[in-house]
Amino acid sequence: MAINFNSDRLSSDENHVFYSESIGDDLPVETDVNELISIHANRLNNRYNRLINYYLGKHSIIRKLAKAKGKPDNRLVINFAKELVDNEVGFFAGTPVKFDYDDNGNGNNELDQRIADFVAINDLTDTIAELAKQVDIFGRSYTLLYQDEDSNTRVAPIDPRNAFVVYGTQIGAPIEYAVYYTQRQRNGTISGTLYTKRSVVTFQGSATAGIQYDEVTDNLFTNVPLVEFFASIERQGLFEQVISLIDAVDMAMSNKGNDIDYFSNTIMKVINAKLKKETINEMIDKRVINVPSVDSDRSVDIDFLNKPDADLIQEHFLDRAIDAIYTKSNVANFNDDVFGNASGTALEFKLQSMSNAANMKERKFKLSIRQLFKLAFAIGATLPLDMTGELAKNVKATFKRTVPHNVQDEATTAKTLLDVVDRKTAISAISTVDDPDAVIKARDEEQRNNANNALATLGDVSENDFKGGDK
Repeated sequence: MAINFNSDRLSSDENHVFYSESIGDDLPVETDVNELISIHANRLNNRYNRLINYYLGKHSIIRKLAKAKGKPDNRLVINFAKELVDNEVGFFAGTPVKFDYDDNGNGNNELDQRIADFVAINDLTDTIAELAKQVDIFGRSYTLLYQDEDSNTRVAPIDPRNAFVVYGTQIGAPIEYAVYYTQRQRNGTISGTLYTKRSVVTFQGSATAGIQYDEVTDNLFTNVPLVEFFASIERQGLFEQVISLIDAVDMAMSNKGNDIDYFSNTIMKVINAKLKKETINEMIDKRVINVPSVDSDRSVDIDFLNKPDADLIQEHFLDRAIDAIYTKSNVANFNDDVFGNASGTALEFKLQSMSNAANMKERKFKLSIRQLFKLAFAIGATLPLDMTGELAKNVKATFKRTVPHNVQDEATTAKTLLDVVDRKTAISAISTVDDPDAVIKARDEEQRNNANNALATLGDVSENDFKGGDK
């Protein structure tokens, strides 16, 4: 549901993406920023906190009201949320993302080295993995670019509970401004930084009194240095749509635990006989039911109560619910026996839906990575200066899925590809090759050495060796 703002300049869509009328080179009105912070802190963060709690194993079953005294009350948490996220992140970014410069097949060693330095300084491969994790949990995440004390361009992942961006209202409009803030729970004090295309503004305030701008400095990046990452325009977490199924599995497993407790503490029944009250101090704790005699001609009946066994129904429900959790989240169940003995082709079919979701996520990530590099090139520090954005377009981010591979089949495919594509593309089909350019260079060097050795061998053969003939 879209959010209704008091300010006519602000709006949002049903995915909780904020929009604002263009502010040009000016600063947004303080009341607008204050309203955005208030909605973000009180509405969006409620959703974000619920999602991170599920990832951390703090499910809703833990907060349910306690049962009556003496009744089994297990609170079992089967943390599918964490498993789904960790498996998807490992599949999507477990193999480090590779960055290199590629201008329509033409490399540039100098730019490759500068890009490698930028990636190393920022641990960018780890940052991408962390962003992928936050996107799977919250539905979105951010990176902030800044200059450190050594004039290096740095990139830091930002938790979406502490930041948001505001887009322009025109179709395809870039980010108008962004906010990074923190709020103390004890007294509601708010402090943070506003980023526009031209300025960086610190602010302070409170939830009740609002915020006031403090220091204003120039934005060296000449653009908003906060980049949003997301997997889809809906900006939903990976497990957000299956939370009800996760709750159902938690409840079913807890009930099964309660059943076990029940059978291990079976209640005795005594019928048609009177027992003295002093023999039973706490009937529930002793698990004894006393039924006074109502028929003197009937014999005393002492037995244990038996509870109906619904184990088969419970097991069938759990199988269906667990299967639906994996299916609806588009994450493969790696506990399935098929992953232990299936062929490469069978595994590809099993991972098809997961691969499709990862491919869509990769396309969104590449757009954000391009914007990240565009900002880094625009400041001309760790990376060379380029205000046009052309160099950023040629930075290639290569994602490689972390799945089992049949290297022999890949080598055969690479040989076949050599007949129709260039060597770099063909060699890239082999999963064990991290750097096709290095492999090509090493292969060419090896061929030159072999040719030189062959020529040297021929040079050692004297002319008489070719005149032996028949004597």
